[in-house]
Amino acid sequence: MVTSVSCLNCGEPVDAQYARVFGNDDDEVHACRNCATQGAIANGAAVDADRDGTPLVHRPDVDEPVEAVFHEAESEEDSEDYVTLEELREQPTTTQTGSSTDHHDDEAFAALIAE
Repeated sequence: MVTSVSCLNCGEPVDAQYARVFGNDDDEVHACRNCATQGAIANGAAVDADRDGTPLVHRPDVDEPVEAVFHEAESEEDSEDYVTLEELREQPTTTQTGSSTDHHDDEAFAALIAE
């Protein structure tokens, strides 16, 4: 069990529990409260020297961007199920005041609860 750990960035001593929680799998700490903000540490700055704790989608020179892939209809048969935004805009707007399927019977409800 590790008892004493030093920050690999600034050399400041940190306790073993801090290293276990915020450090990497080898209980190494690459950032501590002395040399980094708590927000950066919470975002992984203490895990690896290459991480600065910035919660970015893409980190330049570290992460490679992933090309977005969109699935388009392969044939006209597949596109029959799809409705475009323009088609929706062309449809007349109607307001529903009630529907025959919305009728609820209190006796039927009571029977359902009794089951």
